[in-house]
Order: sequence, then C-alpha cells, then structure tokens
Amino acid sequence: MKIIDEAITELERAFRSSLDKLEAMAKTTPILQEISREPRFLTAALERYIRTPGALDRGNYPVVGIELALTPWFGLTANCWIPHPDRVTNLSTKAVHHHGPLLLNTVTIFGPGYEHWMFTTPEAIDEANQLYRMELIEAAPHPKHHVAFVGANIPHTPFFPPDLTVTLALFSNSKPTSLIDRMKRLPGVRGNEAKLRSAALKLGLLKALDLKVPDFYDFYPAIDGFRVMPQRDEFQRGPNADHIASLFYTIQGTGNEALAPVIREQLEKGMIGAGRATVEKLLPDLENGRPIEGRLSDFHYATPHANFTRQDIEQALLAVASKETHASQFPAAADNQEAPRTVTA
Repeated sequence: MKIIDEAITELERAFRSSLDKLEAMAKTTPILQEISREPRFLTAALERYIRTPGALDRGNYPVVGIELALTPWFGLTANCWIPHPDRVTNLSTKAVHHHGPLLLNTVTIFGPGYEHWMFTTPEAIDEANQLYRMELIEAAPHPKHHVAFVGANIPHTPFFPPDLTVTLALFSNSKPTSLIDRMKRLPGVRGNEAKLRSAALKLGLLKALDLKVPDFYDFYPAIDGFRVMPQRDEFQRGPNADHIASLFYTIQGTGNEALAPVIREQLEKGMIGAGRATVEKLLPDLENGRPIEGRLSDFHYATPHANFTRQDIEQALLAVASKETHASQFPAAADNQEAPRTVTA
C-alpha cells in the first residue's frame, strides 16, 4: 500500500504549493501520468479494496469504484469500467452530467480507455419545459496515460469502453480549501452527509456548510435539445453477485490473479458476509485461471435518460443549432411579436 500513500503525498504537495485549485490541478497532470505507468499502483488499489470491510458485500454499480483518498484538498478514486455485454461502444454510460463547482482530472491507467464528450455550460431555452441548449466542446478518446480535465459546471459523458478500462478520478472543489473542508473529513461527518444535509436544510445552514444540493446536474438528449432531470436519478444497486463477478473480472483482466490468496484469507477470517456464497463459487475460477465475465446489472445499460447513442446527442446538438440559426436570421420578427392577449368574457 506504500505506493498509494506516496502518490497521495505527492498530490498533496501539488495542492499545498499552488496559488489556486486550477494551478494545483495542472500540477497533478504529470503526477497522474506517472501513476498510470506504474502497474503496482493498480495492484495495491485492488488489494486495498479487497481488504476494506464490507467491500465484497456491496450491491452492484456499473463501475467498481475504489476510494483511495479523501483529503481537505481532493478526493481520489479508481474506477473500473465494465464493458457493455455486447461490447457496444456507441452508448453513453451515464447521463450528460456536471459536478457543480468541482474540478476533475481523470487518467486512464489500464485498458483501451473510452470516448469522452464535453459540452458548454447548459443554458435554458424553455425553462417551463425543462429544455436546455449546449454546444460540443470536445469529443475525443481517453486512452491509456491520457489525462482529461473537466472544469467546474462543465457537462460531460463517457461512452462504454470496448474492453475493461480503469481510470483514476481526482476531484477538487474549485473554491479555496477552508475550515469547512477539513471538518467534512472528520469521522463523524463522513458517511453522514445525507443526514447533515437534511438537518442543514431545516436550519438554513447550507451556504455556511457548503453541502451541495443536487440542482440540474443531469441532462439527456431529446429531439429539440437537452432535457434536464430536476433531481439526480442515480443508478440503483444491482445484485451483490454481479458486483463480485465484476470485481473478479477486473482482478483477472488486469493480471492480478496473485491477489486470490488475499480473498481466501478474508473468507477464512469471516470478513465476507453477503458476498460469501458468490466468492466461494468464483474464487476457484480466479485461482485456476478460468475466465470470469464482468456483469452489468440489466438496468445499468438500458436506462433511456442515462444510456443513449452518439446519434441521439448529435440530434440534440443539431436541433439547438437550428433554433439559433433561425433566431439569428429573423431577430426583428422575434423581438416585435405581440404579447399574447387575454380575452375576458
């Protein structure tokens, strides 16, 4: 685990020596690239996850997420992306979403990577009908060793990778690190954000505590632009058996079968509960080199507001561009329209 601690120390040094978060994120780019060239880092991350209490008892999420650090300056997570069952790559893995004031640096540390699209900050076309416009900033591959930066309030979406892919996501609030940031890392606060948020709403303390209320963070393409989801509709958790299969698929696919004894040790110590039966079933396959397939639960790749094609996005972009072209051609007509008359009896 030493290699993870050393990387976190190096990242902290970049933040401490910077005038602002943008400078810090720029300084972390070569550090993340260096991490991506060190296979031992991924091995250590997977071992840390296996040894985390309850990790093998969790429900299934489309990505196997491994939290590696949460400091007053940044959070660092390894995300293991499971490919579509049909190896489809023309489908988004999530809604077009942004992270509010957070900045993101993401680097691919294993696998072929995926295609990643970024958009301009959403602007309302028709608030009553929750219709928004965006423009495409970039549609580009995110291959191994590549670092992609996503600024505050910048929507983006990744597509399914052609094969197993692992990325590191480094998040940091664009605002200066404060006493509140340090408080939110305290043991009594971490893991209780939802309860604190509810209490803060009642007491009117949200601004002081900087606990973010999801507000128009997620969008999906429609025939006339981009529709907003007023509240974030996160993926439900699938069966634990799917999570175990995806974790073992990741361990095997990244060449880390040597971690099998660590899993067996956890079994023998009684550290695995809900996932025990599935672990006992799949562990011999991992130990003996028999292929294990990752499993996306059914609703993780067929949800209309989260899984849509490039063509769906292109249609929404064209619709917005068409509206803007029409408005620019006939500005006077748009400005001189009479207000609707109210007819009374």
